[in-house]
Formats: sequence, C-alpha cells, structure tokens
Amino acid sequence: MTPAGRARDGAGDSVLAMFARQVALTPDAIAVEDRGVAISYRALAARSARLAAELASRGASRNRVVGLCVDRSARLPIAILAILAAGAAYLPLDPAYPAARRSFMLTDSEATVVLAQADLITDLDVPAGVHVIDIDSLRPDADADADADADADADHGPVHGSWPSLEGDTAGPDDLVYVMYTSGSTGVPKGVAMPHRAMTTLIGWQVSASRCGVAARTVQFSAASFDASFQEMFSTWAAGGTLVMIPEPIRRDAGRLLGFLVERRIERIFLPFVALQSLAQQADRAKCYPLALRVVITAGEQLVVTPALRALFARCHHARLTNQYGPSETHIVTSLALGPDPTAWPELPAIGVPIDGTRITVVDERGDVVTDGVTGEIVIAGNMVGRGYVGRPALTADRFRPEQAGPPGARAYRSGDLGRIEPDGTIAWLGRRDHQLKIRGFRVEVGEVEAAVKSLPGVPDGVVVVTSGPDGKRLVAFVESLDRSARNLLEQLRRTLPDYLVPVAVVVLDRLPLTPSGKVDRLGLATRPVVVTGSAGDSEVPVEEAAWAPLAGLWREVTGAEGVGAHDSFFDLGGSSLSGMVLIEKLTAHRSSGAAASDDLDLDVLLDHPTPAAMAAWLGWSDDPAASITGDGQS
Repeated sequence: MTPAGRARDGAGDSVLAMFARQVALTPDAIAVEDRGVAISYRALAARSARLAAELASRGASRNRVVGLCVDRSARLPIAILAILAAGAAYLPLDPAYPAARRSFMLTDSEATVVLAQADLITDLDVPAGVHVIDIDSLRPDADADADADADADADHGPVHGSWPSLEGDTAGPDDLVYVMYTSGSTGVPKGVAMPHRAMTTLIGWQVSASRCGVAARTVQFSAASFDASFQEMFSTWAAGGTLVMIPEPIRRDAGRLLGFLVERRIERIFLPFVALQSLAQQADRAKCYPLALRVVITAGEQLVVTPALRALFARCHHARLTNQYGPSETHIVTSLALGPDPTAWPELPAIGVPIDGTRITVVDERGDVVTDGVTGEIVIAGNMVGRGYVGRPALTADRFRPEQAGPPGARAYRSGDLGRIEPDGTIAWLGRRDHQLKIRGFRVEVGEVEAAVKSLPGVPDGVVVVTSGPDGKRLVAFVESLDRSARNLLEQLRRTLPDYLVPVAVVVLDRLPLTPSGKVDRLGLATRPVVVTGSAGDSEVPVEEAAWAPLAGLWREVTGAEGVGAHDSFFDLGGSSLSGMVLIEKLTAHRSSGAAASDDLDLDVLLDHPTPAAMAAWLGWSDDPAASITGDGQS
C-alpha cells in the first residue's frame, strides 16, 4: 500500500528567514500586541537581535540549549526569536511546574544558558557553569517600544533583511530548534529534540493552508511548553499577522477569554478540545459570539463535535474549524478542515490527511504495512520527524526506526496511536495501544505518576489507574503505606509532579488486590468506586459552619467530593478550569445581594480563593449566609 502522504516536500525558507522577509516587507506593521502596547516588526527584530547578541556572548550557539523561563507577555516571543537568532535551541521551563522538575530539565538537556525573569527562578537548582541572564535587565519587554523603534531606524539592519546578522553559527535544517519535555513511562520526563527542518515544513504548510488573510490577528493561547505555541507565533509572523498576547488569568477563564476574543477582534485561535468546548458552552450561555473568528484549530486530543460546538460555528458564519493531529515527537502531521455546515459534521471527525512533507502508514504488530481500512499503529515519516529523545539513545532507537520504503537514512516514528486509513485517504484516530492517555489536553504517561507514587517514603507498593469522574478521565492512586494520611501523600506528590499529573485521590489499602495470576488487579481497581474525601472530619480544621458550610455544599455538588471542609481546595478535590466555570455560575446565581459585583467573580478569583473559607471571606458574607444559597447546593 502507498503511504497516505502524497503532498509536496514542504521544504523552504527557515522560520527565521520567513520572519526576516516580513520585517523587510512590512517593518511598521504590528507583530506583537501585549496589554495595549503594539510592537512593530522593526522593533521586534531590533529587540530580539540585541538579546541574541548577549546570548551569543554567553555561549549560545548551534545545538546548544537555552533554558527559558518567562511569563505570558511580550518577553516570550522576543526571547524565542533571540535564542533562535543566536543559533541555539530553546527549552521552555514552565513557571507552573515544580522547581524540582524544572531543575531536572535543565540538567538533563545540558542547557548552557538560562534566560529568565529573576523572580521566576529563585527556587531553581541551576547547574554549575550555566550562565543565568535576567531578561528584564536587558530591557527586552514591551515597555520601551518607542526607543526600540528608534534603535531599529538607526541601524536599519533588521529592515533590510540582514536580521539576524550575528557572525558565527547559523542553525541549519538538522540543527535543534527546541527541546520540550513530555511525560515518560519510566517515571522520568523525556525531552523531545526537534530540528529546524520540521518547523520550516510546518510553518510553510500552515501559511499556505490558512484561510486567514494577510495581517490576521492570532491569539497566543498555548503555553510555551506546548509545541502549538511555536505554530501560533511563526505562522502568524510568516504571514505578516499580529500575535496578540493574552494574560494568564484571562486565558484560563472561558468567560473572560470569550470577551477577549470579541474585544480584540481575534481572527485565529489554536485550542485543545477541552478549552474549545468550554468556550463554546460559555458563548451559548452568554449569547455572545466572537464573530471576527476566521480559523479555529484544535489538536492534542480527540475532537468531539458537541451541540455547543455546532451552535458556536453556526453563529460564527465566517469561522472554520480544523482538526489537527501530531504527537510531540513530530508536531502536527495531519489536518482536516471541516466544512461550512456544522450540522453535517460527524460527531468524531477524522484527523485528516498528511501535511506537506509528511508520509503516514499504518502497520500491524510485526511492523508490516496493512491495507486501507485495517486498524494498526500510526507510523509517521518525512520532514516532521524529530531527532529523538535527549540523552535517551535506547528509547530513541526503539521509537524512531528506519523508514521501510523511504530514502536512505530516513527514519519513521512509531506513534503508539491506533488508526486506519479510510477509503477517501483520511486517517481515523482510534486511541492508544499503551498506557499513555490525554487528560484535559495534557499528555500523561501513567508510568511516570506511578513511579512518583512508589518513590514516596513509607510506600512499599502502589499503582495508578484511570477512572471516570465528573470532569472526565482522572488519575487515582492506590497504595500500601505506613502513612495512613492520604492528604499527606498527595501533598508530597504535589512537590514533585505538575498539577495535571497529581492524582485526584490517594486510596490507602492494607494490600493491593491481585488477579489469580498474581498480578495487581488494575481493572478491578479502575472500576472501584472512589469518592474524593475532604477534611470536614479533621479535628485540625476549625469548624466555622455559619461562614462556609453553604459553599462546601457547592464544592461537593460540582466535584462529587464528600466531607468538604473549610480549607479544602476545589482543585485538590478534582475540580478543573472547566468545572470551575460551572461552580462560578452556581456561585453567581446564589450569591447574596450584598456581595461584590457579579462580574468580579471569575475563574481567576476561584484560583486565588479555592477553598470554601477563602471564597466566603472574598464574598464578604455575614455570619449566616445560608439563606443566600438555595437548591441542590444547600448544606
């Protein structure tokens, strides 16, 4: 059978060359917009070039890794451009990750330089010999736009196509562009090393395939630690568009995100399905629609066409929904643009056809290509295949193998995803063939979480299983432990794992159940009813029922947890941003008339006041607010 990929090679100018060409063509057009401050292409090139020179003087060069830890502001695109202009590769260090995880990433990637905001790395263990540069000390942010434009006018280099003009190493197609870490089945995160060739292919294809016109406005939604952020930035600049930075509190709140899209006239957005569904539900509730949207791209997990999604796109007549697919090891490799009539969309759309420069086959357990219509493992070849895993030669050799029908030296990535090629050439995604899964859009290796559980002091054995909860899939840990306090064990896990990897509950057992063959009965544990329990019965928690008990009822109603106490965090009980919006609606509907204005109550407030006691204090309730809570939420 012929591989599904039948597209052009996809080779072209590097992403830096695409950016430099746009600087020359439209120097005064707006490249980045951040909190009302506009940065032109000329100014963006000048600022990043100055920062690139500083990085190069500290050792940043081809295939060297530069750690990057900045907030969601104009610092991010300036820093990424600067690192690439210096010839180096960037390593996103998400400030939300535990310090231990970020420190591991720095050491494992052999980063030589760290570019960061000083206040975001105070808790990092930076390896000896690694240069740390405070990005704010070099003034690369959006506060000095006027003098940055003046600097660019003075030296004219960026405008006349000489950007980047650093002497020395210029990265080639096979050199590193970034390293991003994903969950690892062995318990250790693994760094995916991506070359420039893949990103050049992707951005060139995305620009040619986009329905957005020149100078379109794209919101920078994805975290820097997710590969979609690269696609957002460079596909925008390659087409002369404006990248609109979104503050983190607005990004994680569906209601405020909707308002942002409307107010800023956003034309394109990249969203994982869970965020897209939340946005659609919010638009339906508010009867407010982002009518400027032209392109909505979703990836990262199975797209499910819900009634809310159909309603959103029926109202946004000019918007089109595109479903894309690709693991971190290859970035995006397939795409399907859904038609203009949302009522005709299938409930579970295919993942589309290969993009330019990509070849996809489906193979059986022996690695032999199967015929169309037969389910097997999706294997990806072509320009989009990454270099492998940093410092993991054995794992790289196992997952990145010689391409059977490809040119000499070509490799193919065995994705571990199941799929089949349909008669029309589109590819259907049918789930995973191993223990990897997606939870709220995050890629999760259960083995990594299980390894963290087993490493806890006083835990001789433990397993982690996937169960169903009010918010969808969730992780639950079952342990044999001398420490009978599940909350204590959870707190220890939060010190080492990102939030999305922390189990919603730890269940302490005298002994793990076994199957007749002597193995842990994972299936039995996965189907065992698990009720998340709060601290209401804990004598250490002060009981102030008159102040917070009604709120505890709402916390219980939305999360399904029992025994919610004054200081139990909504998110520790299994709540997420999506269910948080449900909680906010219930709070808004039932709050007392004397509380703060209703438009002040949003997801950001919940994140800052996640416990019943903290929220009661923020609401300014009297000693007996119970009368303001009615219905199912009443305690």
